[in-house]
Amino acid sequence: MKNIKYKLTALVLGFCLISSSCSDWLEMKPINQTYGDGFWTSEAAAEQTLAGAYALLRTTMLSAGGESFLTYGELLGTTFRHKSISNSEKFTDGSFWNPDSGEFMWANYYKIVAQCNLILTKAAALDAALYKNGETGKQKILGEAYFLRAFTYFYLVKVWGDVPLVTEPTMTVGDVITSDGYVKNVPQDPEAKVLEQCITDLKKAETNLPYGTFGSSEWAIRANKGAAQALMAHVYLWMHKPVEAELAADAVIKNGGYTLVNYSDSAAVSKLFIGKSSEGIFELNVKFDQSESYTGGIAHKTLVHPWIWNLLESGGTWIVQKAYVSTLYETTDLRIKRFFGLWTSARPIILKYASIVYEDAAKFYNPHGNSNIILFRLSDIILLRAEALANSSRFTEARTLVNTIRTRAGASQYTGTDAALPYFIFQERERELIGEGHTFFDRIRGDQWTNITWMNTIRKSQKGYYWPIPAIYITNNPLLVQNPYWALKTY
Repeated sequence: MKNIKYKLTALVLGFCLISSSCSDWLEMKPINQTYGDGFWTSEAAAEQTLAGAYALLRTTMLSAGGESFLTYGELLGTTFRHKSISNSEKFTDGSFWNPDSGEFMWANYYKIVAQCNLILTKAAALDAALYKNGETGKQKILGEAYFLRAFTYFYLVKVWGDVPLVTEPTMTVGDVITSDGYVKNVPQDPEAKVLEQCITDLKKAETNLPYGTFGSSEWAIRANKGAAQALMAHVYLWMHKPVEAELAADAVIKNGGYTLVNYSDSAAVSKLFIGKSSEGIFELNVKFDQSESYTGGIAHKTLVHPWIWNLLESGGTWIVQKAYVSTLYETTDLRIKRFFGLWTSARPIILKYASIVYEDAAKFYNPHGNSNIILFRLSDIILLRAEALANSSRFTEARTLVNTIRTRAGASQYTGTDAALPYFIFQERERELIGEGHTFFDRIRGDQWTNITWMNTIRKSQKGYYWPIPAIYITNNPLLVQNPYWALKTY
């Protein structure tokens, strides 16, 4: 058996990202059998494999009850908590009872890596004449694969720190990434090396990809040059390279064709979070009419009646921690009424996932979440550039960017000191991006632990902001080493 089985049936069906027409894409025959060199004979093979990678990313980011990207990026800060104590929240005191389940696993991320590695080998070997748009079409597909691999590895680093770096394709049963996503006999690479690989991939993606066109079928839901530069800005800032981060962010802002949505227009804000707005840079497509919505996912965890008919709070409901969140906003800030419902109550809710479609609207039957998952948008990159500028002591320029975001929100201008500006930018990102999976990663990147009572000097020195590597992975791959803080824990 020379070639590993790749099963893409469920991944390809309904994933309307690859062609200019959703219906055309759905008509492509899904792959559900073993394939090797005999499969890689046309552009369609590359397109379908790329579709599988996008679908795997969406599945992975919405795993563990539909909101793993929020668990990693938001739950461990001070903005949200679950109504009932959850396994994930036990991160704060290290009292996991089962770290080998759900969001604690990295297998799905390595399935994305394996898919991208395959594209970057097999699709790259195809003659450009086999692509509809020739060499340009070929390089675009490769650029998207480079972007997706970089995004995946960057996310792995943000969650686990040092992780195995695998860039060769998985071609045989004995290869290093199994069909279940297990990494075999490969040690972790240092975080810095993985991040350098991300930058290498993103420079190739930046070269290969064009900027997008607002209103096109691919806008925001397929990687383009703007998405590559946005991710590059994030990676560089994580690497503590503010000059490079600022340049990448500036390129997005000036050249990407993105514009800020008007927060004075409530309908425009609603459309922003439904997806594919003028502000959207990279999003996961979630659309009922394209068979890509879900039931019981993030919308059901963040909303209650009447946003979802007759839905009551449950143990897994995401509760806005009003005691802290209410201190972030001035009373005139438009984001209070645009981002939140039930604000005057003790338990406000976030409305960023409030687009709901019922299978039978008359009976409120079977509600589906219909809001895209926004991973990067323009205001994120504007504030990221402000952070990079402040880190380079270019405070006047940083203030201008922060005040651009505050002006849109109807908030007062920042007039504080230069010394206080980095923390203010962190809080402005909290205000602007709350519920979008950034806050905890912003804390790690900027060493911003104000109000986080469980973080201390010893835990930071042991990298206790990263998650434990599941014990089952270490059992199956003895070359792996547990993260320092968690190595001292018994679970």
